[in-house]
Amino acid sequence: MFGISKNKLDNVLLNSFNNKKLFKESFHSLMSSLKENKESREFFVLYSQVENKKFKDKVIAEEYLDQVIKILKSKKPKLKLNKINNTIKKYSKKLKETNNIVYNNLDLLVFNEEVLNIEDKIKAKKSLLRVLLEVKSESISEARVPNSLLINLATRKFNEKFSSLSSVDKKTFNESFIKNGNTIKSELDTVIVEVNKKLDDLISDSSDINLIHKLKETRFKINESRYDKVSLYKIKELNKIL
Repeated sequence: MFGISKNKLDNVLLNSFNNKKLFKESFHSLMSSLKENKESREFFVLYSQVENKKFKDKVIAEEYLDQVIKILKSKKPKLKLNKINNTIKKYSKKLKETNNIVYNNLDLLVFNEEVLNIEDKIKAKKSLLRVLLEVKSESISEARVPNSLLINLATRKFNEKFSSLSSVDKKTFNESFIKNGNTIKSELDTVIVEVNKKLDDLISDSSDINLIHKLKETRFKINESRYDKVSLYKIKELNKIL
């Protein structure tokens, strides 16, 4: 089932996030291994989209989810995961793992055809709809920054750190994060230049067409960022790992 592989892939990247050399190596290897077949890349994209996409209208959210499930089921017979699983195994030794309920529920709806699991499927669909309709906290949401794999990882790492802070530490963080518009624009312009340079270097060093496309997409979305404190923080975090 793809969700198991996707969950492990994310865990490898999250756990290597603070080790620049290891993160670059694992990121390159994992993205390259997705070249194994088109279906594995498409599953990767759709699982990530369901995790991050947000709707205000319940009817539209349900229609979207139904279409995603239908598409994934149609592509399931050609899905191949041998190469990505072998790459994950190489980097996942002794790393802390966490389960992503979104991936688990998608696996249940896409791969499990047993008639005795109808009730579980209903619960899984309701759970996914809650995720699609969830309104995230403004202070720790990635809604205002580029929705790419790299930025999403930075967001998750930030959420993990932020949630463990005491109320006093959270207050201190928020106070230290108050900047005026001119300061934000100036800092963001500077860090975007730095990130673009690093992304350009990665693009030049890579021969992987799919990875190059992903890096160019990330560069484009970063350049389209809004001038706000959340974008500034997330892109500064991304700059640290590149």
